Amino acid sequence: MKILFFLFIPFFTFSQNESIEKMKKLPKLEFEKAFNDSIQKLESLVLWNFIKTAQESEIDLKDYNSTFIKRFEIAESSIEMIFLLEILIDQKTEKSLIEKSLNDKKEIWDKGEWAEKFWKIIRENDFKIIESNHYTINEKGEKKYNVKLFIEEKIKLNEIGENPLLQVNNSITKYSENTLLETLEKLEIKDIQIIPKQKSVSLFGKRGADGMVNVLTR
Repeated sequence: MKILFFLFIPFFTFSQNESIEKMKKLPKLEFEKAFNDSIQKLESLVLWNFIKTAQESEIDLKDYNSTFIKRFEIAESSIEMIFLLEILIDQKTEKSLIEKSLNDKKEIWDKGEWAEKFWKIIRENDFKIIESNHYTINEKGEKKYNVKLFIEEKIKLNEIGENPLLQVNNSITKYSENTLLETLEKLEIKDIQIIPKQKSVSLFGKRGADGMVNVLTR
């Protein structure tokens, strides 16, 4: 299986069309350096393919645990975090190291479609992750929101007004004035995020003056 990647190491520079099999022909120390460099430098989806190919080639990923930990610490997307998380769990990485990164990067993964997947893994592995008072989470990773508390707190903090734009499953949804809470409580909410007033105005003009509430339902 071919894989696209760039490696910048002394004496060896592989083109995008060369495979891990060619990499495996390197002397041991040079191979290890090349493999570590790949984990550190490849883009998310390319890294995923690289790792998949390495597993198919029966390369022992446990030898590179410390590099996977470092990459997990600097990951900037949910998709990258989740496949690295699964690798770290499989390698029986120290829980406290995983927990620290999950807590530090909660704003990346704890939203949208990805949140439930992460919380399910967290529950299965008994990771100690800081939870919001806006929701409870069951063993499947499903959130149950205290919508009233969530909305009241966001209004109190002046992040949204009384009648923000409402987007449900990526579609703007109309509701009667001053009935936001009533409208939300009728939904089976999977995840809820807000776009604060200032950012909402820059995106939607005057109609975004009260911010936006963005809801994903089951």
